[in-house]
Order: sequence, then C-alpha cells, then structure tokens
Amino acid sequence: METPEATGAIVPPEVSPELLEPLVTVVAILGELGATPGDVPLAVPPGSLRAGLVALIADMKRAMGHLHGEATRLHRALATAGATTGATPEPAAVPPGDPAVPGATAGDPWTTAATITLRWREAVASVEAIWARLAGDAVRLRDACGTAATAGATTEVTTDHLAAAVAQQDKARQELLGATRALPVTSEVATMAEAVADHETRVAEASAGLQAATEATEKTVVAMVETAVAKERRRVAAAAHEPLGRLVAACHGATYFYCHLRRCLEDIEATVAAMAAGRGGPEGTRGGPAAPGVAQEGPGVPRDLMAAVAVAEGLWEASAHLAKGHLLGTLRMARGLLVNPGVPDATAATTVAQRCRDATAALPGLLRGRR
Repeated sequence: METPEATGAIVPPEVSPELLEPLVTVVAILGELGATPGDVPLAVPPGSLRAGLVALIADMKRAMGHLHGEATRLHRALATAGATTGATPEPAAVPPGDPAVPGATAGDPWTTAATITLRWREAVASVEAIWARLAGDAVRLRDACGTAATAGATTEVTTDHLAAAVAQQDKARQELLGATRALPVTSEVATMAEAVADHETRVAEASAGLQAATEATEKTVVAMVETAVAKERRRVAAAAHEPLGRLVAACHGATYFYCHLRRCLEDIEATVAAMAAGRGGPEGTRGGPAAPGVAQEGPGVPRDLMAAVAVAEGLWEASAHLAKGHLLGTLRMARGLLVNPGVPDATAATTVAQRCRDATAALPGLLRGRR
C-alpha cells in the first residue's frame, strides 16, 4: 500500500472533540478559582493571584475571538482553481482588496489559493502564540502560589504568647498600684524629702514597666493577627496550587490544538504552493488523468487536499463557534468572580460550571456540523 509521502496526498487529521476540550477546561478552572474566597499576594507581577488571573483572561478573550478573523475561503478558491486548471485563468475566487485575505489580487486562482492559505496559517499561528504565552504566565502564577503556600513566619504567635503578655501586663499594673499606695512615712523631717523622692522613683519605674508591658501586649496582638492572616494566605495559596496546575495543563492543551491546526495548514500550504508553481501540479493532473495514487476532486485538485482543507476549516470554525456561542460569555462571568475576593456569588459560580458542562456536551455537534 502506498504511503501519503509516496503519493503526495494529504491525509486528513483526526477530528476529535478532545482537541477542543482544553478551551472549555480553561474557563471552568478560572470559575473554580474565582469561587474560592480570598486572595494571595504574590512576588510576581501583577502582585496577587486574582489580579494575575484577570490579566490572563484579557489575553484569552483575544485568542478565543480569533483576532485575525476567519480566513476560510480556501475551499472555494481551490474549487475555482481546479475548474480553471488547463484552461484560460479566470478571476480569482477572492476579489482584490478583500479584507479577509490581505494582499489578494485578481489573477491566477492557484496564487490566490496560496495567499489565502498563507494568511490563514498566520492567523492560526498568532492564536497559538497567545496560548503559549498564557501557558507560561500560568506556570509563573502556579510557582508563585507554591512559594506562598510554603513560606511560613519566622515565629508563629499563638494565644499562649498573648496570654503570657497579658499576665505580664497585669503583674506590671499590680506593681504600679502597690508603688502608688506605699506612701512615704518617716519620723525625721530631714529624711522626708528623701522618702518622697524614693517613692516617686518607685512609682515612675512601675509606671514605665506597665507602659512597656502594655506595648508588648499590643505588639503580641498585632503579631497574632498577622500570623492568622499569613496562615490563611498560605491555606488559600495551597488550595489554589492544584487547580493552577490543571490550568497550566489546559493552556498547553489549547496551544497544542492550534499547533495541530497550524501543522495541518503547513501541509496544505506546501501542497497548494506546489500546485500554484505548476499551475495544477504534475502533468498527469493538468486536466487529464490523475497521478497514480492521487484521487481528484476536480481537474487538478487532489481529493485528499480538499478533504484536509475541510477538516482544517471545521476545526477553525468549531473553535470560533465554541468561543462565541459558549465560552466568551462564561469567561466574563468567571472574571466577575475573580475581581471580587470576598464571598463569591454562589449562583454565578454554579452557572459558570454548568455552562462549561454544556459547552463540552456541544463539542461533537460543533464538529459534525462543520466537517
């Protein structure tokens, strides 16, 4: 049996809902993190976990929105090119100046098809680059959270420390009361001044001792509160570390999806470029019999090429419809949860989770409708 390399045919890649699932998983995890009360100050920009996740969402919206548009007119352009192979070239399938295909001009339809493929592949590569950058940002947030979860205070102040400070303060108060009540008594007039001065000294010393003990108690209270806050932050950071690990994996999965699509388009681009260079490819395909092992869609257009284009268009359009029909609105709700570090909106959190389940269930239909 002949291999694809031997025939020059392009084998359509497998179309599976699993390829698109990471896009849904990313949103679900963000909703999960937003539904967890509290925030974690981090040593990396933008300074806290929630602020970092909100920053991720801004780039995710750009990636899901397909910033460069949908350059999916290749199928039509190839059909036109196939129909004109071996005949007088007709106007290109894409009119000159079409914003969907920058640089497209009227003329040879194979050149137009090559231009469309190039622009489409560049659009996919730009989305892939955003997801790769998001994966790197998620790694930094995960690692910073891991550091915050294990960073303990040098001395943990407990209620026992506070009890000891309060006891010391009570002792100092009793000493002051004792010194104040011990009035100077002497039978000698000459020594009365000395007795009064000695009394005043003892009172001043006891007063200073009480002040020092009071300040120590206040500092212990502050330190105990700081210990409690730090402990809670470590708890929140530890709780966030595991879903952040899953977020990293999901971002890598989304990157892989667009990498997979880009590689499909690179294969298509190479074949279209070869067809454009030969105005329809080998002699056997110029309006005549197909080359051995190459099925024809029409004059000069391999059927496997058209099938590969259909698969690529299906994946690209399915990801766009998944984002616009399911994910972008849900992503806005997840952002709303993240910008409020207080008690989360339980209804919104439940809605985000349900919408993500609905999006996952819709994946097979999205792909079947566009294959």
